[in-house]
Amino acid sequence: MIRFDDVEGIVGGFRTPLYELGIGVPGGHVHFIDSGREQGGHVMDYLCRRGTLEICLGSDLHLSLPLSDAFGRAHLAPDDLAQQVQQTENHR
Repeated sequence: MIRFDDVEGIVGGFRTPLYELGIGVPGGHVHFIDSGREQGGHVMDYLCRRGTLEICLGSDLHLSLPLSDAFGRAHLAPDDLAQQVQQTENHR
């Protein structure tokens, strides 16, 4: 885990509804990038001294998958996929 202190940047994310399980990970998914666009990553928790909140209500989902042979051969459903997602999204 990486911790940033006294840094300015952008926290951006989205909320995936439960019915999209399998396409995305249900719940909030948030990332951070610093003002210099040099460091950031997946956000697990944060404290904010000041900021601006912007909300975009979106209801459209557009999913495009590659048509390449490599994508067609890709192993996208490993036996431990649920465990990998759980570990990634809930690691503290």
